[in-house]
Amino acid sequence: MPKFDKRTLLLGGFAVLLSACTTPGENVGTNVQTGNTGSKYYVARGTPFTPANKKGQKLVRIALLAPFNSQNSAIRAEADTLKAAADLAISENGDGSTILMPIDSGDTPSSAEIGVKHAISSGADFIMGPLFSSGVSAVAPYARANNAMMFSFSTDTQDAGRGLFVVSFLPEDEAKRIVTYAGKHGVKKLVLLVPQSKYGEKIELAATKAAARSGIKILGTARYDSTQNASVNGENAAKIAARYIAGSNRDEVAILIPERGNMLRYLAKVLSVNGASMSKTRYLGTGLWNDDSVLQDSRLLGGWFVAPDNSGRSDFETRLQVKKGKSATRLAGMGYDTAALIARLVKQGDKSAITSRSLENADGFDGVDGRFRFDDGVIERGMSVMEVSPNGAKTLEGSQKKF
Repeated sequence: MPKFDKRTLLLGGFAVLLSACTTPGENVGTNVQTGNTGSKYYVARGTPFTPANKKGQKLVRIALLAPFNSQNSAIRAEADTLKAAADLAISENGDGSTILMPIDSGDTPSSAEIGVKHAISSGADFIMGPLFSSGVSAVAPYARANNAMMFSFSTDTQDAGRGLFVVSFLPEDEAKRIVTYAGKHGVKKLVLLVPQSKYGEKIELAATKAAARSGIKILGTARYDSTQNASVNGENAAKIAARYIAGSNRDEVAILIPERGNMLRYLAKVLSVNGASMSKTRYLGTGLWNDDSVLQDSRLLGGWFVAPDNSGRSDFETRLQVKKGKSATRLAGMGYDTAALIARLVKQGDKSAITSRSLENADGFDGVDGRFRFDDGVIERGMSVMEVSPNGAKTLEGSQKKF
């Protein structure tokens, strides 16, 4: 999920969206009151939202909570693209009984709470979103108290399980995949060069566990503050990382650098001039490396990194552009896969086909970014291992077709 500067968001898009789709008297039926009525998070359901052309039909309603009314144009555009992808998924995979309710959630816990209350009172059976981890924590109790299964786009897994499914790309998965692959291909020693952040902590923990399982020795960890000037903080950490590999056999030692863009290129430069170039060690990376600016840096030639299976993505990107006029983002792919999964499983407006057990199918599901499955609400994605080559990214090992 892209990082955005958080701003105060204006709520109210829900009312606008509903008024654009319905007129008075066109909603039908009454929702059965389900959930924990004794909970402070319980929300009484009113007349369910029903588009005029769906009057009288049995429907399944998906609420998409996203910052549609953000004052930040980049966030607003991301939310609109996510909605377009979810719309496309439902139209391509559903039978007409699944509808999408886009609801503004803001980017604060309080605005997310307002959004989820709107969603539940209007009949939401499933909730997609919100985008920020603080919003997910605020929304989760309402989803559980009202029996609305929830799909989160945050990389924070602390709320996963008990009806909440995390559908993001997790840094833990990426670290595990690349370190495990390295261990199978001769790497015996590993240095971690990671940012001082929650992301860095997750990478460090997952890489350490994967290294232990693969018989890889961690030589040391160098940490840097990625929010500070790279020429000061990053330089010191890279020099420390370079010292850790001194005297090691090139084919047996690697440095994991879970970074992107300018910072990644700067770290590679400092490593190279301090005795830790690719002729002395192997650089390992995460999905953050999957970027043209990175792939064109000669200092990273021969580096290994992970990336999702893109075999189905180009077709998705084309369809989203042609049918919705939107350029696909990583978040759009997550939104498409989530909405498509619900629409495929739900038939004739019967949401009972979707249970935690049916979603935690050990064989998983095929998505636009490859195969994925859930374990106690946490996603596991099949990922390919790539190498930086003179002609761009070269596939070394394809993603798992089976788990």
